[in-house]
Amino acid sequence: MFLSRQFNDFNTSSKGFSLLEILIGLVVGATIIALSTLAFGDKRQEELDKQALRLYALLKQAQDETLLRGIDIGIRIEEEKYRFYLYDIDNDKWLPIEDDQFFTEKEIPETLEVKLVVDGNTLFAEDEDDVDIFEKDVNIFEDEEEEEPVEPPQIYILSSGEMNDFKVALGWTDEDPRYYLITGTMLGDITFDGPLSGNLRDEVDEGEFLNL
Repeated sequence: MFLSRQFNDFNTSSKGFSLLEILIGLVVGATIIALSTLAFGDKRQEELDKQALRLYALLKQAQDETLLRGIDIGIRIEEEKYRFYLYDIDNDKWLPIEDDQFFTEKEIPETLEVKLVVDGNTLFAEDEDDVDIFEKDVNIFEDEEEEEPVEPPQIYILSSGEMNDFKVALGWTDEDPRYYLITGTMLGDITFDGPLSGNLRDEVDEGEFLNL
């Protein structure tokens, strides 16, 4: 089956890191975490550093995989987790990546908050009072055994090198608010900024994208 080959090829390529690449990644990550922890002296800051750096590294790795393998990868970020998808060309749908050492589902700690802006639209990380209880349609006559549709990704990284505009802010909004900001543009650039001082709910502006 074509999709099985897609997944097998994808998993094989994901394991092709050299020892030097792994060591460089560990050194860079450890340096960022150490400097930030020294600056703020906070275990929560250390957790934020680790989670933000991991998300950024996975987004960059997903981008590399799309270019190397000629595949399209999607990412769905929710308030408590995020996961990666592979586009199934034959069946014209996104399928969650299940068996991969890097792109498995990742949890976001309860101590951290995430704000996602895609194509200039904020998807969540708003005040709780703004939650729409009618967000999802429910059919009371629906067959219980019917398979639920897979929630689609919000971020698309294509084999052409293109992606949709997005911003992901990860941090906390209570005392001494602080966050990291990961920004992706339709031209294929992914940047990593932080730690930044301020409330991510207010500081991350959905109107800052410049579509060329």
